Amino acid sequence: MKRITTILLLAFAYTMASAADLRALFIDMPDSIMPTLTRSERLDFLDFMDYGMKAVAKNKLGGESEMTMLQENMLTVKTSQSGQFDMALFRKKDGKNLICIVRTVTARYPDSRIAFYTEEWKPVPLKGLIELPQFDDYLIKEALKADSLDYFRKLSMLRLQSVTPVDGGLEFRYTSLDYIGEDAERYKTWIKPEPLRYTWTGKRFKMVK
Repeated sequence: MKRITTILLLAFAYTMASAADLRALFIDMPDSIMPTLTRSERLDFLDFMDYGMKAVAKNKLGGESEMTMLQENMLTVKTSQSGQFDMALFRKKDGKNLICIVRTVTARYPDSRIAFYTEEWKPVPLKGLIELPQFDDYLIKEALKADSLDYFRKLSMLRLQSVTPVDGGLEFRYTSLDYIGEDAERYKTWIKPEPLRYTWTGKRFKMVK
């Protein structure tokens, strides 16, 4: 009964709202976007969260996945011990939503991949939406003037970064510093202590300088 009520409410929301809501989009998401969980399991997540229960489901790999956060415009699913799936909505100028999907894998350190979709789940190219951070964006001004900057760039060829959807934008963090080994402590102070923040303008993401 609870599931039937949820489906009816979501169908009503789809027809009445000018932009689809997060729950409806999450349920109707193509399986290819989150291949380890079925539509039924995604529905279970929402039911569990509504009841204040731990939202855990068995995934197709035989392990457990858990929805750890559900808000009006964003959610987080811990897909495995090393994987995380974030989904966030950003309202566009035309009243529709841009869907942002962030997949993060943590081996030793987090590494994220970001993708965007329309409400019909059609991919939206990154070009024109966001200019992803470059290595130098993470460095403080003093580091950009240092004589050993080129050496640090070579050490940091493996450039991992994590992405977190936040209210009104995205945050990027440089996560591969420790991969460079014994020199990590020396260069730690070269990295900006705060994440790089991007705000959503209604058309694109703009880095906050």
